[in-house]
Amino acid sequence: MAMRTCIISGKTDESSNLLRFVVSPDGLLTLDLAEKLPGRGAYVEPRPESVREALKKTKFAKHIGFQKKLSDLEIDTFILSVAHLLEKRFIQQLSLARKYGCAIAGAGKLKDNASLVGLLIANDASVRESRQLESATNPNWVMREIPAETLGGAFGRHAIAYVGILGIKEGKSQFDGSAIKHSFHRWKPFIHVISCHEGTDGCINEQG
Repeated sequence: MAMRTCIISGKTDESSNLLRFVVSPDGLLTLDLAEKLPGRGAYVEPRPESVREALKKTKFAKHIGFQKKLSDLEIDTFILSVAHLLEKRFIQQLSLARKYGCAIAGAGKLKDNASLVGLLIANDASVRESRQLESATNPNWVMREIPAETLGGAFGRHAIAYVGILGIKEGKSQFDGSAIKHSFHRWKPFIHVISCHEGTDGCINEQG
């Protein structure tokens, strides 16, 4: 796995654990979650304050040539868009697991599975019921404080309190929910960022 350095903290980590930003041919500062967009990239730790500092101190100018000085409002809007894109990636990973029968929702269904790979718990779930589910299902890992609306989005519902991840083996491959865990850990620091304004698309134009 390629190692990259955060332009703010100076810490080195696997590139997939950081956020990669590039400047598009149209001069847009763009978050490249898949790390596939062309051009030179700048890496930042997945924290709102790190992205904010990179923008306020124009760190992207040095590393990828994004020269525009942004107002506080523009910075807030950009961070909101980053939070939205990270949440969307998490929902996509969870939806994919559901499609392949590796994710189930609802306390009742979860209790019928004595051994889960993972358990996702909404931020408004009952503490008592959560403990009971953990004890009954014995998951390898647990992720808490997830917005119930986000969990619901992966299942086409308004809100869900609990989602269980099943380990399914196909041939030599074993689904363990690692992609879901990874997308959650990158998004988690942004969960409490205020929801994005409609129309924000994750890019800020360098021109004008």
